[in-house]
Amino acid sequence: MGKIVHVSSTGRVLTAALLMIVACATSAIVSALLIHDADAYVDGHRRVTAQVVRVLRPSVATARSAPLPAAVVEVVWTGRDGGTHTGRTVTTSGHQAGDRLALWVDAGDEPAPGPSPTTMVVVVALLAGPTAAGGLWTAGHLVRSGRRAWTARCAVAGWEGEWRTITARGR
Repeated sequence: MGKIVHVSSTGRVLTAALLMIVACATSAIVSALLIHDADAYVDGHRRVTAQVVRVLRPSVATARSAPLPAAVVEVVWTGRDGGTHTGRTVTTSGHQAGDRLALWVDAGDEPAPGPSPTTMVVVVALLAGPTAAGGLWTAGHLVRSGRRAWTARCAVAGWEGEWRTITARGR
């Protein structure tokens, strides 16, 4: 009969503690990286006030990636060089020609998506920890299962070898 191995309560506590440490460390690291990216975003982008020139019908590709309801608008704004720049951006519907619109532009004075919202940074950082801990637990479970399967395969191969020896003697 095979030996039954039970995980002790100490092993479970240590595993839970390790997973909590991994979750907290991952959340802290992801949070720091996202905050750094948000701070760096302002270095390469700026917010301008643009005027809607006309409202365009949204294309299928643009409409799929935009929050609904959305519209594509053509806007005009003053660039860093003092010149007038035009471009297209996706915004919430309801804007009309002549409306003012806050717009983010990159260093080349091209429309750019805005920085990640604070709630998105918080949610991603909070979800990263449990995701990493779950991944680590899953990897550990797969390693344990693989080790058991390999051990069982080796045992079966040994038994088959013994049976071949026994059957060869019995002839």
